[in-house]
Amino acid sequence: MEGLAWLVRLGVRTSRWFWLAWLVGLAVVVPVTAAAYEQVVPDPATATQTIESLSNNPTMRAMLGPPTSLTEAGGFTVWRVGTFAGTVAGLMAILGVIRSTRADEEVGRIELARSAVVGRHAPLAASLLVCLGACTVLGVAITTSMMAVGTDAAGSFVFGLGTAATAAVFVGVGAVAAQLTSSARAARGAAIATLLAAYLLRAVADGAPADSPLRPLQWLSPVEWMALSRPYAGERPLVLLLPAVVTLLLIVLAVVLEGRRDHGSGVWAARPGRSHALPSLAGPFSLSWRLHRNGIAGWAVGLLIFSAMMGSVATGFEQMLSDTPQLAEIVRRMGQGTEILTDAFFVAMLGVVVIIVAAFGMQLYGRLRHEEDAGHAEAVLAAAVPRTRLAASHLVLAMLAPTVLLPLVGALLGTAVALSERSWDPVWSAALGGVALLPGVWLSVGLMVLLHGVTPHLTPLAWAVMAWSLVLTWVGAILALPEWVTELTPFARLPAYPVEPFTLLPFLVTTGIAVVLVVLGLVGYARRDIQGP
Repeated sequence: MEGLAWLVRLGVRTSRWFWLAWLVGLAVVVPVTAAAYEQVVPDPATATQTIESLSNNPTMRAMLGPPTSLTEAGGFTVWRVGTFAGTVAGLMAILGVIRSTRADEEVGRIELARSAVVGRHAPLAASLLVCLGACTVLGVAITTSMMAVGTDAAGSFVFGLGTAATAAVFVGVGAVAAQLTSSARAARGAAIATLLAAYLLRAVADGAPADSPLRPLQWLSPVEWMALSRPYAGERPLVLLLPAVVTLLLIVLAVVLEGRRDHGSGVWAARPGRSHALPSLAGPFSLSWRLHRNGIAGWAVGLLIFSAMMGSVATGFEQMLSDTPQLAEIVRRMGQGTEILTDAFFVAMLGVVVIIVAAFGMQLYGRLRHEEDAGHAEAVLAAAVPRTRLAASHLVLAMLAPTVLLPLVGALLGTAVALSERSWDPVWSAALGGVALLPGVWLSVGLMVLLHGVTPHLTPLAWAVMAWSLVLTWVGAILALPEWVTELTPFARLPAYPVEPFTLLPFLVTTGIAVVLVVLGLVGYARRDIQGP
């Protein structure tokens, strides 16, 4: 393992801002939720009825997981944001390990490092050490911050350890995916698909009746293992041996696979292409479509399935929360204060989905940055292709795909209610609610275009805006934050239809700002230097 210490220091140096952003975000959301417990449940004695109601309600179990101890801040936090934090930590781990393994190998950084005196497995080992170290820091941060807000020390320890162990499992998943595939994009897709499958498996198992054969499937989902260790509810720390063993096996598998593949390739051989390009690939727009089509299809299928599942929750939503007034109040806050819980549910779900759709659009345009870093953009521009045309080929898909997808997602959210009420009004209302939020998506993509065109090294700021928007949407209703804080997102000024009337002025103003950002970004891209590998 020659050069391991040097590679670890290099990995920390090059990824420090990436890890800092993720760790701070997760370490803040968890204790802040615990600190707001008294606002949500002012009388813990009433939480017993809430626990019984939620434990018997498959919908809420599928959404947030099984409630165990809502009579104290720690147990409430585990139920409300524990699964969310574990899933996001898993995403952090996947992106972190792939960016320092397959992505660095793809652009030639690992080959450059191997030109020095380093062992064959040293780059992978260094990446794993850095990523697992970040997971450990996350666990320590959650443990100490939860203890700082007054929760039980044993429960805080198991909570922090379980979240860190969940992230560590997906470090292993990402490392294996990086060996199987021949590109960072494919590795991210395979690993994130595994994460989403684990989350859906958890939702199905938690939502099943106690005597259903589906309930034991929760033991197969890594994002459920933290909850199964029961922080603040009679801790079972031995359960966390399961993610420890799985992580070890995945790491061993990644090392074995790395030893059996060639540098620059994956275990899964890339399929050879045609000997001659099709006429349809004779321009940047067709090339962009070829690059993005699989990703668009995957995102579309995933979002539509998610929307259909969440839409089924809306049927009988008001009756479901009739015995839990505290949770009903949270839903009302997420739904802009409306008393109609079904409408509040649509607004709350659209508020989450629109951020995912905006991130989808930003990812599509962000592919241009990858093409530039890999030197592919320079090869395209060597032909008679203007820079603005190359950027526009990615921009059109980044704008068009979310524009088509978001209304469809809204329509699916309202379909189950429409079928139960035998009226198409919920479908049209939810679809129009999605349309009302589209300028926020365009503004988010416009911010990405501006940063990429003018200051490409600052493009992570666009992702920081999305992360902030997601945090406000997920826990802002619990915290009852000031209005000026909740408005610091691209979607804040847009009407929350059907709770609020559809007004044209904020729709047009936000769209106009998005157009200005896009124009400035394209002008900047046409004038700045093209960055290469």
